[in-house]
Amino acid sequence: MIDSFVQLMNEFTNMPVPLKPRQALGDKMGQQEDAEEYLGFILNGLHEEMVNLKKLLSPNNENLTISNGPKKHLVHEEEQEEQGKGSEGEWEHVGPQNKTSITGQADFVQTPITSIFLGHIRSVIYQQSSEESTTLQPFFMLQLDIQSDKICTVPEALESLVAKESVQGYTTKTKQQVEISRRITLEKLPRVLVLHLKQFVYEKTGGCQKLIKNIKYPVDLEVSKELLSPGVKNKNFKCHRTYRLFAVVYHHGNSAKGGHYTTDVFQIGLNGWLCIDDQTVKLINQYQVVRPTAERTA
Repeated sequence: MIDSFVQLMNEFTNMPVPLKPRQALGDKMGQQEDAEEYLGFILNGLHEEMVNLKKLLSPNNENLTISNGPKKHLVHEEEQEEQGKGSEGEWEHVGPQNKTSITGQADFVQTPITSIFLGHIRSVIYQQSSEESTTLQPFFMLQLDIQSDKICTVPEALESLVAKESVQGYTTKTKQQVEISRRITLEKLPRVLVLHLKQFVYEKTGGCQKLIKNIKYPVDLEVSKELLSPGVKNKNFKCHRTYRLFAVVYHHGNSAKGGHYTTDVFQIGLNGWLCIDDQTVKLINQYQVVRPTAERTA
């Protein structure tokens, strides 16, 4: 996969637009592919290959034993219950007001992919008269639920992500149902932040449909301190919380089973934006990138 990716990158040069026509890559033999799923596959695949290469270079290094990608949680809640306190990958954390919590995290191998795209979220389970249970989970893409009518912008979707929520039907080891709540916060922000606006939603009866909704997004996004974990927000690292938009992928069409993908991307050499629609590449202005339209969703 690394070799193929290098070969693909070598096909791009600093040629003026429009680029020479080439075969469209949106569909494979008539089959519709999901852009977010494809990007996740690429990042995880490159990361796993790099981990294997590091193992070949350092076969006796015990720190290179875990190669799980951000598709999976580092420590599942079920695994935490089985491990119990004091097991490997867990530690006791003393937070505000001397309140303790059990935190779970596994080792994670660093690669060039993780150094660019990897972030962490902190998931805390609150239970009355009990210690908090905390899990650190990695991500390459931050999944944002936008179904609520109250969510119309990316900052609002981020605020909804970290809102405290009640968890129904939670059962303890003694088969007793208890009331618990959960809150997610951002523990570590990546250099490149990929936000996935979940336009495709699953119905209770089965199947998938597209949520026809335009979400506004700014060119400059500052991640609010309220989104950060308690131990992180006290640190002065504003420069690491400010992002500038440089690419947007759009899905055209009303169906989750088909449609068309295009992308707008900021090109540094031109100091401007390009709209890429298969082999058609044209210059556009910034206003066209952030302006919502009925026929496409970001």
